[in-house]
Amino acid sequence: MIKLNTVRRDAPWTWLKLGWRDLTQAPGVSLAYGLIFTGLGALLTLGLALMDQLVIAPVVMSGFALIAPALAIGIYQVSRAMERGEKPRFRMVISRYPGRLSQIAFLSLLLLMLLLLWVRVAQFIFILVSPDAPIEPGPFLEYILTTPQGLSLAVIGTLVGAVLAAAAFAISAIAFPMLVDQDVDAITALVASIRAVFSQPFVMLTWAWLIAFMVTAGIAVFLIGLTVTFPWIAHATWHAYKDFAPEPEQPAASKTA
Repeated sequence: MIKLNTVRRDAPWTWLKLGWRDLTQAPGVSLAYGLIFTGLGALLTLGLALMDQLVIAPVVMSGFALIAPALAIGIYQVSRAMERGEKPRFRMVISRYPGRLSQIAFLSLLLLMLLLLWVRVAQFIFILVSPDAPIEPGPFLEYILTTPQGLSLAVIGTLVGAVLAAAAFAISAIAFPMLVDQDVDAITALVASIRAVFSQPFVMLTWAWLIAFMVTAGIAVFLIGLTVTFPWIAHATWHAYKDFAPEPEQPAASKTA
């Protein structure tokens, strides 16, 4: 079993405040990670444009957001270092946590599988609902907003995407910070994350909506906003993890030994 603290209902706002504090205290390192994340998103968008597939950019970018918690490992390290009074440096996670890389990789692979599932499901929905939809961005947007088939595609795609996003959020809400901070396996971290979500659904639903809003806002500003919102959310996620303070309970035999 995993022991968790009970957090305040307005805790997500405190996490954002503390996350912003961390970002401003280590802007160079934090924004460098943000630039890398933004650059990856820009490369994906450019690749789609070169393949004349820009119309599926929203699907790819929303899927890309599913694996963001795995890409934020370095930022969790920054918050952890500052918490311990250490000077944060830009470094790879392998340089500090070689023993936990397999567990981090396992959880990252799980998120990647959700990403691939989302892309496949989106393709299936597109073919099933709107096989004759235009592929140019302008006409496609008009098609989505003005035709019954387009509206159906938008609604079904949003609902399915929301389900997959909820699954990704549940398994990663505090799992990666826990793997960075504690010597636990991926399953223990995953269970702790799911328990945090289901034990305080109002708090975590608020947190999920705040994350979705910030990511959407970052993407809307030509992806540049992600340079700030990505590390900000990651720092805040570290404080969400510390607030819940997940701790594996010791077996009874261990306690009496």
